[in-house]
Amino acid sequence: MPKVSVILPTYNGEKYIREAIDSIINQTFTDWELIVVNDCSTDSTITIINEYERKDSRIKVINNPYNQKLPKSLNIGFSSAEGEYLTWTSDDNIFLPSALDEMNSFLDQNPNKIMVRARYTIIDENGNYLYEPDGYDSETVFVNNCIGACFLYRRDVLSKVGEYNAEKYLVEDYDYWLRILFEYKEIGSLDAVIYKYRIHCSSLTATRKKEIHNKLLKLRMEYINHIIENLENRKDLLCEIYYEFKQANMLSENLNMIFHDIIPELNFDCEVIENRPSIVYGAGLYGEKAYKKYAEIISYFADKNKYGSLIHNRAIISLTELQKIYNDYQILVAASPHNVYSFLCTLNQINIRKCTVLIFDNE
Repeated sequence: MPKVSVILPTYNGEKYIREAIDSIINQTFTDWELIVVNDCSTDSTITIINEYERKDSRIKVINNPYNQKLPKSLNIGFSSAEGEYLTWTSDDNIFLPSALDEMNSFLDQNPNKIMVRARYTIIDENGNYLYEPDGYDSETVFVNNCIGACFLYRRDVLSKVGEYNAEKYLVEDYDYWLRILFEYKEIGSLDAVIYKYRIHCSSLTATRKKEIHNKLLKLRMEYINHIIENLENRKDLLCEIYYEFKQANMLSENLNMIFHDIIPELNFDCEVIENRPSIVYGAGLYGEKAYKKYAEIISYFADKNKYGSLIHNRAIISLTELQKIYNDYQILVAASPHNVYSFLCTLNQINIRKCTVLIFDNE
């Protein structure tokens, strides 16, 4: 029986699947099985994976009778897995040689941890380095899938958490990580880059970005009670979720009240007065968006870093100047949902407790 089972679902993955499989064959840790689940590919994928199956007894191919998409393909693969530790990868991504070894050792040495994730880099279609995503944070994970694409978990997860949810296509991984966190409370994290995640013109991440974002919001709404419970001491993160929900018109009256009770600063936010002279707090990207929408009523911009210059012939004033004149103007907060809470707190520090947080369509 293998120690580690790796599931590799694929659909028309001929371009990169050799690299993906070779990266597993080249692992320094050798006690693994690879289960490739072919989801009715119409290109040469089946020929490639059959070739690998013939050459290496650790590799098994399962051919779906009809296209079932990623979540069901994962469940099909895991139902055949025999390993003590489990993971899955994509047909366009790459494990670095020590990946399974390092994650296996972590779980062996930390019996109290149900799962471990590791750092990874983003590469382009030619394998060139693009960037490294932000690291894992046990609280930020509830607003951002910072677990990432490189992970290993114990078989116990299958019985306690269950299968991947076929209804959560495009966010099936994040849904699973949240369910693991709700069940086990914590996971481990390795401070080592041991995986490469590829972004290319055909990848789901690139082609369905807006759809994925909308599904992530619906997922957070489904688990909002759990998320609030886990983030009761992180008003900044809850504020981010609040304004993402507000931007998507997803706030019920009851949920709106719950957020306002938890985050008193939300009570600063009031409706915009269309004809009142205004100062836009925020002179960056969102300040530009504010100008496009409210140019006729904007008298000034305010920014703690950019004051002393002009935007569209409007002076950028300091927060000290803002504090002196704010009674004569309406304050429009121009910030991303991620930054709104810090903007509200800054206004509170200079005794400004009435403003309008601008909501922009998600682009």
